[in-house]
Amino acid sequence: MYLPKPKTLADTGLSKELLFRLCLRHLQEEASLSLPALAERLCLRGSIVEPLLQELKTLQMVEVRASGRMDEPIRFALTQKGQYEAQVLNERDGYIGPAPIPLADYNRLVLAQSLGERSIRRERLEAALADMVISPELVNVLGPALNSRRPLLIYGHAGTGKSFLCHRFNKVFDEHIYVPHAIAIQNTIIPVFDPLYHWRTEHDEPEHDARYIACRRPLVMVGGELKLDMLEVHFDRQSRQYSAPLQMKANNGVFLIDDLGRQGFSADELFNRWIVPMEEKRDFLSLPNGLHFDIPFEQILVFSTNLDPESIADEAFLRRLGYKLQLQAMPEELYRKVWNMNLEKYRLSATDALFHFMVKKLHQGSNKPLIACYPRDILGIARDIMHFNGQANEPLNEEVLTKAWHMYCVH
Repeated sequence: MYLPKPKTLADTGLSKELLFRLCLRHLQEEASLSLPALAERLCLRGSIVEPLLQELKTLQMVEVRASGRMDEPIRFALTQKGQYEAQVLNERDGYIGPAPIPLADYNRLVLAQSLGERSIRRERLEAALADMVISPELVNVLGPALNSRRPLLIYGHAGTGKSFLCHRFNKVFDEHIYVPHAIAIQNTIIPVFDPLYHWRTEHDEPEHDARYIACRRPLVMVGGELKLDMLEVHFDRQSRQYSAPLQMKANNGVFLIDDLGRQGFSADELFNRWIVPMEEKRDFLSLPNGLHFDIPFEQILVFSTNLDPESIADEAFLRRLGYKLQLQAMPEELYRKVWNMNLEKYRLSATDALFHFMVKKLHQGSNKPLIACYPRDILGIARDIMHFNGQANEPLNEEVLTKAWHMYCVH
């Protein structure tokens, strides 16, 4: 997708008033700026910013500060009137950054970058999950589920690898997308780009609109800390800035709700909040001033839980989720692959007899299922024990493995 730089004020889709505010805020922040520096901060052409500065000069809010040196560009600074106006603006809205894009442009962008349908093939999914030990049966279910773009529920015993699996979903969709720094709802600015979820890629093109950042498709993952107000536009009174809801940051990517049923509210409240977005593929939001707007709901929504799904949701909602994927204990041959993978990870050596000791004596003796977390965690503890005792170069033995098992398991 090519997003050319706007050439005129009309091309930006923004009001002159909004850009005046941003110019004043940047000049207040830096005391004085040259035209190129201010244009760079706003991510706009100098030919758009210069008329704004000239008009602010006419309004006696900006003045020219000569540098006194011929080789330096002239700088612009706020007058006393401009300082007052910038302070009033700052008390109302603390946003300072690149110029936003209009809401309509954002909605078109998200729809244009939609994940589409039936774009995943078996080879692509297996490559994305190459660092995991998974069964062919799991691939057979997961592939169609992701292709459907319908909400997905993953459930099963703790330690079966649900979160580990979900972390790799955005590897399946490895294309880059564009995310705006911020959007404008009339003259209200809401930041969208979040470095916690949006990872930059080197894909910018010449004359590309710098208000957009090239990123990997996002993976937004939250667990028990999720609160319902995180799904609404929020205004922070201390910073005086708005924040976008999590599902907006997850657009064109994956939104994972981990540990479903362990939040500080019922799962029914969450489901009721999302019934309409899941059905209509649009989310309806509002600003604190009462202004309502809607955005695309274009993401793969994944729920993950250790609990029995029927204990946290009614049958009607479970039907809406479309796909349910249960992760269970592994067969011994897959468990052996996880064991060997972690031996290599921790640089440990062990005999086949020790693997059978782990399965027959430790697992079966304690009635513990063969799930992926045990080799990862117990071999890590065994490695720590051996390093502490000066046995780092020795093969792993039953005594150390048993100690690690008892340190890890609750009795």
